[in-house]
Amino acid sequence: MMFSSAQPMGHFSTPQLKMATMSLASVQMELERMKRMPMVGAEVYLDVLNRLLEPLALVQGMLGFRNWLAEVQFFMGVLKRRSFGGMPLTPRERQVLQWYSARWRELRGGPCDMGRPEAQIVLIALGELSMF
Repeated sequence: MMFSSAQPMGHFSTPQLKMATMSLASVQMELERMKRMPMVGAEVYLDVLNRLLEPLALVQGMLGFRNWLAEVQFFMGVLKRRSFGGMPLTPRERQVLQWYSARWRELRGGPCDMGRPEAQIVLIALGELSMF
């Protein structure tokens, strides 16, 4: 992990926070640019979401996780509009969505982990969305 800290309780040094803030600004600009594009591949969008999570959580704390989930939900809306608009997911995009959903559920502690139910709902929905 790029921003991992040896300090306990999630306290980060000033250089780590500065680096995370710069990284966050860069990734957020890329995400906003992608939102304005008519069609972006699921794999590219998920890569940006992955790069967004750590600096967002580091800079904003638990609120950052909520903001990240909102971005994932926005992505799901884009995929639904695309699928129902007659542009189905490619086999590669389906595979990436299934992998992404399964991997995040595994990292969260499996399907029985209810520590963050909204995260489970989003990740399960991503897996189901890949079936359309």
